[in-house]
Amino acid sequence: MSQRLFSQIWLLGALVLAACTPPLSNRRPETGAERERSVQLAVEHILHARCDLEARCTNVGAGRKFDSRSQCESKMQGETAVTLNTSDCPLGVEARKLDACVSSILAQDCGNMFDALNRWNACRVGQICYQ
Repeated sequence: MSQRLFSQIWLLGALVLAACTPPLSNRRPETGAERERSVQLAVEHILHARCDLEARCTNVGAGRKFDSRSQCESKMQGETAVTLNTSDCPLGVEARKLDACVSSILAQDCGNMFDALNRWNACRVGQICYQ
């Protein structure tokens, strides 16, 4: 499969995923349930973006870093939920900052350490949670 065709398929998949994932509200979550849901949705957005990146970088498939998309999502779910949870983000997640985090993940070049550092900075709890 050519790199161009793979990129087009990847972009189409990312657009479908974005359409199927409920958006976060741009207003600050007020109730405990809203705050918890905003954190849960943020975890979902981040893990889907990270697995999209892993797939684009050919790290998903038999004999690769992740044998399947579901294995990637399971591992990323655990890692992301540990670092982003209601204890560390008690006021909820700010939607526009989460968008910047997800954009930095999707824009990351495969194997580029500087891009990985930029993603880490854009996605850290102190950056995306309401203060």
